[in-house]
Amino acid sequence: MPFIPFHFFLLLIIGLTLASQFVVYRIVAKYLVGIGVNAKFTRRYLPFIFVLINLPFLFIHFTPQVFYQGLARKLIMMPFYAYQTLSIAILFVALITFVVKFILKTFRIQKKAKKTLKTQELPSESRRSFLKKTAIGIGGYTFIGSMYSIYNRDDYKIEDVSLRLKDLPPQLQGLRIVMISDIHAGLYMTEDDMSKYTEEINKLKPDLIFIPGDFVTSRTNEIIPFVKSFSGLKSKFGNYACLGNHDFFANPNTITEKLEENQISVLRNATAELDINGFKLMLSGVDDGSRADFTKVAYEANSLDTTRILLCHKPYYFDNAIAGGYDVMLSGHTHGGQIVLANLLGVKLTPAALFSPYVSGKYHRGDSILYVSRGVGTVGLPVRVNCPPEITVFTLMKKS
Repeated sequence: MPFIPFHFFLLLIIGLTLASQFVVYRIVAKYLVGIGVNAKFTRRYLPFIFVLINLPFLFIHFTPQVFYQGLARKLIMMPFYAYQTLSIAILFVALITFVVKFILKTFRIQKKAKKTLKTQELPSESRRSFLKKTAIGIGGYTFIGSMYSIYNRDDYKIEDVSLRLKDLPPQLQGLRIVMISDIHAGLYMTEDDMSKYTEEINKLKPDLIFIPGDFVTSRTNEIIPFVKSFSGLKSKFGNYACLGNHDFFANPNTITEKLEENQISVLRNATAELDINGFKLMLSGVDDGSRADFTKVAYEANSLDTTRILLCHKPYYFDNAIAGGYDVMLSGHTHGGQIVLANLLGVKLTPAALFSPYVSGKYHRGDSILYVSRGVGTVGLPVRVNCPPEITVFTLMKKS
């Protein structure tokens, strides 16, 4: 997948926000006129109300630290973010409704042209009632879920995951690896927020600690509170990381330097030969996206016949890991979808699923394993729906 510049990412977020506000405005305007409110009055004053509702965007831009703490955070910013999440949910419902209508209309036209089936139109009132109830249901569900997630954003989960590997050496049996991903230090992830994760990871007494990218949100100076919070990480055999796309939105060289000054080794298209209980484990890390050199790290990792693990921020490159002979690939990036509307028989209904079949959890391909972390940070909106933050504890076991 090609590298996406930060400005394009920012424009995407702005475009999504404007589109959702436009759709909500049209729905509200139509509803007000439908219940008897004067149309001229609605056209004159409703846009002004929408401008007032979206004023917190200016607060974030000009005085973020003031409005994202204390009472302002609880009484203004949190309800605002919940409203924005609801707006985006309504936008998706509107898009789905449009697609369904288009497909049904096309189907009816084709049937009529062939004269093989006489179709009967669904009564418009019933259709409108059904669509309205569906929109209200999804909107209410998303709003309640987003409000809950905003006010309970510290409710992370510790996921215990067994990695059963073929030909695992006895010396690596039971090795405990703790992974945390997508921290996104910045406005929505403060130094205090990050410190609690350091304390929790150290309580788990890991043999190794892995961080597969996205230390910052977009600014290089956001690495300072990160290293202040995570410099206390303790593990038996070391702390290792690779960089994510948001680290490249900032200055990756400075971020690498600050991390390594604080005992976090950054693998940038490189392989480390780790001595674990007198046995070697090959750990590779690649840069994000098109900067990744899978050929180089695979060549280095295959210099010894042992267990091989790859840190790669985006999970899209699982095929590259398999081709390189890696037993395990560990990733983040997706945030588990961040907003998951439902989980049906293991299939997560989330916009993230449009970009990758690997959203969160463990995936198998032959003897190779991919694990995608939900991460702990957020982007766009500080909201998680059906997708709690995650610290992962891996235990290496021999595949029977």
